[in-house]
Amino acid sequence: MNNTQRTDEELMAQVVQGDRMAFEMLYDRYFDKLVWFARGFMDDLQKAEDLVQEVFIKIIKRPELFDTDKKFSTWIYTVTGNVCRNALRDEQNRHRLMEEQIRPVHENSTVIHHQADYHLLKERIKKVLETLSNKERNIYLLRFEQELSIREIAEIMDIPEGSVKSGIYYLLKKFSNHLKEFMHEN
Repeated sequence: MNNTQRTDEELMAQVVQGDRMAFEMLYDRYFDKLVWFARGFMDDLQKAEDLVQEVFIKIIKRPELFDTDKKFSTWIYTVTGNVCRNALRDEQNRHRLMEEQIRPVHENSTVIHHQADYHLLKERIKKVLETLSNKERNIYLLRFEQELSIREIAEIMDIPEGSVKSGIYYLLKKFSNHLKEFMHEN
């Protein structure tokens, strides 16, 4: 059986044994998908690509961290999500420190008000995303950022389609509550 016919889990077992071809096959299978997943976290395609590269470097350095009892696709999406969340947290801390030192000169400008409204909306959405569990965040990113079908999401996350549907329903409810509140602000 050649590598193209092997499951992700079989390829990962080969990677643990030092098989470079198996690693390259997993890289080819997942790089683009993970970049789009990471784009759900990051505003910049280059940053998303860099973070996915970081994930694959971790796999090269420590392939034994993969839990062979888990589905590879779920594991690598989870690792990628964690790397992205860490990068976002670092970026938010840098922005917060910069904003504390730099104050807008023309606070009454319409452009600044629109930018502030947009920034506030983005922050509100980020705060809602931060409150989500890993499962909810993955459903959100896979459905609304990558536009995958309910069936595809169920397969990637290894959960029933009904769980994906109810997860989407509750996500929409959470977002609508927070955005309704935003719409009523002055």
